[in-house]
Amino acid sequence: MSLKTRLFKLFTIPNNIGMMLTVLIFSLPYSFQGFATCNDTIFKTKFQQSSNPSNGNRGPYPGSFDRHVVYNGEIYTYYIAIPQNYQSRVASPMLISWHGAAGAGTAPSNAKATRDFWQATADDNGFIVVAQTATGQTGGGWVPGVDVPILFEIIKDMQRYYNIENNRIYGHGFSAGGHIMHAIMLVYSETFAAYAISAGALEGFAGLDAPADAARKIPVFISIGLQDTTGPNLLSLSRSNHTIFNNAGWVDGQNYWLDEFNGGHQLDIILPEKAWDKLCNQSLN
Repeated sequence: MSLKTRLFKLFTIPNNIGMMLTVLIFSLPYSFQGFATCNDTIFKTKFQQSSNPSNGNRGPYPGSFDRHVVYNGEIYTYYIAIPQNYQSRVASPMLISWHGAAGAGTAPSNAKATRDFWQATADDNGFIVVAQTATGQTGGGWVPGVDVPILFEIIKDMQRYYNIENNRIYGHGFSAGGHIMHAIMLVYSETFAAYAISAGALEGFAGLDAPADAARKIPVFISIGLQDTTGPNLLSLSRSNHTIFNNAGWVDGQNYWLDEFNGGHQLDIILPEKAWDKLCNQSLN
């Protein structure tokens, strides 16, 4: 599967994340393939009729592991969770999550916490979790010109070592990670199946024109606390972003969900279940 090279702010993403083999598969529920169903109707309804597996089979499983990639001669660590029912002969969905910025030196612990946050839901529903570590040295946040290329190195690494369903790679970002995840998913909407944002806004990095400029109306689940007035008031921005997505053609309850919960600038404790219920029904075909 090739990625079209596009200008992403002030840097360019590598134009390839590996060659993939497309294979037709029968339209069966995931439970017949060793996965929990998770209200996952893709194969039941024949919404997705083909699989695009990476066929990687060298990685250890199941459990939580640290992995490493090299970018520009530097080694970067990321953290993964492989579900208990993972089978290397069956391509698995994969969710990549970017943590928030919480101060210098906090990125590794935040990445591990993000992986752990999703792990129970991943075990229940048969998807892989990947938590990347931000490279920002001052605030523990993200440096797009470095971290986005690392993301694609991570995807290639996972494709080599695990059998990833390339039609079902998802994204999630919290706070600072959510701001940038909006941009990644909208710029590369033809690469990722769907995404979720927690306390992130278009204004943070992507820009208000990003939905209208996207090549595909990639499904998105937005989670925001009712008391989240962080910065310029993220609750208010999330609601105004809702209008921007609608004006760009997104449809509520079909490929756009705004979920407001009772909380502040934080992750909704039941976000993984709520978001996955919507994301798992989305595919590139």
